[in-house]
Amino acid sequence: ASHYYDNFHLVMFLYVCRVWDGIPVPKEKQKIKWVAPSKLDEYPMPPADKPLIPLLNEFL
Repeated sequence: ASHYYDNFHLVMFLYVCRVWDGIPVPKEKQKIKWVAPSKLDEYPMPPADKPLIPLLNEFL
């Protein structure tokens, strides 16, 4: 996804990991939570992230 802000253009890559080992741990004191892709639009997020929701729902 990409988003134009007033002073820069942001390009965001979306990665999907289907296999992992261990437990995800936040590194910068943020909260993490497992969320169904269909529920992502219920969470606050920057405008640049919103176009990723339908892409993720379609992919999964």
